[in-house]
Amino acid sequence: MSHRRTLLTPTGRRRLTGVLAVTGLAFAGLVAAPSSAFADSGAVGTALSGSGTIGSQTYSFTSGALSGSATFAADADWNQSAVVAVDWDPDKVRQGRNLDPTVHYTRPVSGTLSIKYSVNGHLDLDTSIGTLGMGLGESITASGPCALQASGAAYACHLESANVGVFDPSDFGYGLPYLDMKMISDVTVTPDALHSLRTAKTPSQVLGTSNLSLGEDPQVDPLLVGCKIPGGDGLSYQLGDFSSTPGLHVVSKVGIEAGFIVPVAPPFPGYRLAVYTDTVTVATSNANLDMSGAGGSVDMGAIKANNIAPTLGAVSAPDGVEGTPIQFSTSATGPCASGATYSWDFGDGSGAGHTATPQHKYADDGTYTGQVVVTDSTGLTDTRDFTVHVANAAPVVTVVPGAPVTVPWGKPLTLKAQAVDPGAADQSTLTYDWDFADGDSIDNGGPSETHSWASVGDRLPSVNVCDKDGACTLKTFTVHVRSHATTLAYTGPQAADFSSTSTLTASLEDEFGAPINNAPVVFKVDGATVGTATTNASGHASLAYVVTKTAGSHTVSASYAGSGLYDANTSADTPFAVSAMASHITYTGGLKGAPNKATAVSATVVDALGRPLAGYPVTFTIGSQTATATTNTAGVAATQIVLTQKPAFYPLTASWAGDPGKYLGDTTTAQFSLNKK
Repeated sequence: MSHRRTLLTPTGRRRLTGVLAVTGLAFAGLVAAPSSAFADSGAVGTALSGSGTIGSQTYSFTSGALSGSATFAADADWNQSAVVAVDWDPDKVRQGRNLDPTVHYTRPVSGTLSIKYSVNGHLDLDTSIGTLGMGLGESITASGPCALQASGAAYACHLESANVGVFDPSDFGYGLPYLDMKMISDVTVTPDALHSLRTAKTPSQVLGTSNLSLGEDPQVDPLLVGCKIPGGDGLSYQLGDFSSTPGLHVVSKVGIEAGFIVPVAPPFPGYRLAVYTDTVTVATSNANLDMSGAGGSVDMGAIKANNIAPTLGAVSAPDGVEGTPIQFSTSATGPCASGATYSWDFGDGSGAGHTATPQHKYADDGTYTGQVVVTDSTGLTDTRDFTVHVANAAPVVTVVPGAPVTVPWGKPLTLKAQAVDPGAADQSTLTYDWDFADGDSIDNGGPSETHSWASVGDRLPSVNVCDKDGACTLKTFTVHVRSHATTLAYTGPQAADFSSTSTLTASLEDEFGAPINNAPVVFKVDGATVGTATTNASGHASLAYVVTKTAGSHTVSASYAGSGLYDANTSADTPFAVSAMASHITYTGGLKGAPNKATAVSATVVDALGRPLAGYPVTFTIGSQTATATTNTAGVAATQIVLTQKPAFYPLTASWAGDPGKYLGDTTTAQFSLNKK
């Protein structure tokens, strides 16, 4: 029979806590000696650290005599002493120089990576004296050297804890079992650059900032010392707080040793005889660990004044013409030539130019000698002389309004010849000859003339402007003489009866409000032409239209086809309501009769204008008897009724139903005497 012992009391187990040893680093004396390419260097020392949760995983296992289940929760802690070295050429701490220091991340010693495991669970160990059950509630820290690299391929770090006695009866517990365990972490690190915000500044201004991402190799930091930074200002190279987020792939293992305390001769303690050893992988986790450390600054010394004056290149001063801008240009080189100022003397007593590429107009022809001076942003200068030849020129003429210009026929257009002679002495001597390209011209006219054209078409008028020396400029331009736009409006009635005569009217005028006479205007009803009328002197057109449309909603419009002088136009569709015409029926037959004798009945049907309506049925009713007859061309309907009713007075009606959409029906009544006096 096997026996089971359960050891859960505080005295039956021992908790071990790993202690992370951190080696302090004194940064003094750790700065690397400057390389041969630089004459000065400095460094910022920092202590990078980071901590975070790796993960939690439950593992169940059975291996030989040992079985159980445990949850492993892991937290990482990493410390790394680091130095960021900065090397530079002190002669480049000068106005206008590219200082471009070299920055390098180094580690004076390896960092220490620790992973603390909180282990909770239960283990069973089968022994010769029974099953030994043990509760786990341990805090175990695995640690080891692990350098925080900033670039390159992934690398491995191995961490181990000391043995922890899960069940430890002491070395005098002869015959009793013991159980030791330790945590092992194999960590694969994916490097991440060391990040920092660099700020270069003096007491008066900031030179600039840059986001640095430092790897394992030295890095050149582009840095320009501005020419406008005062000489003598101290330059501080400041590195903000450092950060890096390496990736961690952690494989967590448990090392287990179980055995018995074997006695020796008293009073000596027994020795441990291991009967079971194994290493078991219990968890695999991935995490990113945020590392950070304080930044610092390096003093690069006082900024020196620029000592290289600008050098002017060749001056471009091409020959030109009086009154026409001549493009001058030059350029300067030197550390502080960018942003330099230029002062030009063009040799004609005019004001100076102040750019590297000025334009200048000479008021007269001749040969001129000038000079240009460049001054860089630190006050250093250079000078060059130049010569330019300027020739005479004809007047420059611009016609306003600018061609091509459009004008309606018959309307005056004022043309202005704006002429400027490059030679100021010739300006008052200019003459103007105009040709309007329609047989009309003005010799020796003024700079402004007014003219109108009588017909539509394109014209090519011109003006010839000459100075006193006979230099002339002929300016030909285009004038589009256009037709007049028109406005056509329907002004007639918007309602009429079927078959009535309606007078359709319209009004036509041009864009200037003038009536257009003798113009054909086409009238349409529902889009179909119903007639054409000609406008009178007032621009009015009138058309008598017999309404043929049946009752309902219709539209009426007018249109003008245009001519060589006027544009076409069409009025908007105007609602035109047609109503059925009223009618009138008159009974014209007899009002007396005898039974069983034929009685003549008749009626006349006319429209509202008194016109007879032919071909329509009329119904006659006497008492209970009816008869129907159709109107003839005179609108008369006549027939006979043989009355079979008893003698009496009977109502008589004569009616017609009308014609839908054309005529309204009508009814008349009377009293008929059948054999009654």
